[in-house]
Amino acid sequence: MTESIFGVWNPTANTSKCFEMLQDILAKDNAQLELGIYTRKDFGIQSHSSHVRTLLSGWHLPPLGDLSIAFFRPTPIGSVDSSNVILRHSIGNIAVTCFGFIYNLPEIQKKLTSYGYKIDIRNVAETLCYLLDYYLEFNCQPPIKAVQVMMRELKGNFAFMALVAIGKWLLVGCRDYPLAIGKNNLSIYLATDVEILTQFSQSKFLFYGKTKPSVFCAISFQGEIFLPINEP
Repeated sequence: MTESIFGVWNPTANTSKCFEMLQDILAKDNAQLELGIYTRKDFGIQSHSSHVRTLLSGWHLPPLGDLSIAFFRPTPIGSVDSSNVILRHSIGNIAVTCFGFIYNLPEIQKKLTSYGYKIDIRNVAETLCYLLDYYLEFNCQPPIKAVQVMMRELKGNFAFMALVAIGKWLLVGCRDYPLAIGKNNLSIYLATDVEILTQFSQSKFLFYGKTKPSVFCAISFQGEIFLPINEP
C-alpha cells in the first residue's frame, strides 16, 4: 500500500458508504495506515481521521455530505505520521489533499508569507489551501478559474483535490502525474491509485497532464458533473 488521494461525488446520497468500502479495501492490506477525510457540510468543511487499528475494529464514519476527499498512506508501527511532509489540510471553507512533488513550493510559500499568510513549510496542503484562498479572495471566480490560475503557477509532478464548501465544488488538478476518474451510476470517483478506483468503477479515464502544461478537472453538484480543461 502506498500513498494515495481519493475523492467521491454522490448527488443522491451521502458518501459514507463509499468510504466504508474504501476502509474495507485498505484494511485488507492489514497495514498501519493514516486515513484523513474531508467532507463538505453546509458552508464549511468537516474533518475525520483514523488509523487502520480503528478501521479493523469497526470504525464507522458519521454521515458525510455529497462531496468528500481523502488522503491515506502507510505509517511505521508506533508512529503517528510516516513523513515530516503534511499532505492534507483545511482552512475555513476550503480543504486540500495532494500527492507528488511541487518544485517551486518555497517560492510560493515566500510569496504567500509576503501577503500575510503564516505558512508551515512542512505542510504542502496548507500552502495549496492558502494559494487557492488567495486567488478566490482576489476575484478569481468561479473556483474553476482560481484552480486554473494555480495550475499555471505550480511546477512539478503532482495531483491534488480541493473542496470549496461555498458553491459545492470538488476541484481536481494534475501535472505530470496520473489521476484516474471513474463513474458508477450517478457517483463519480477520483484517485491517484487506479487499482483502488477499479474496485469502484470499471469505467475510467486516466489523465497525466503531460500534453499540456496542466490538466484541470472540476466537479460541481450543479449541471454537468465532469469538466476536463486543458490549459492553452
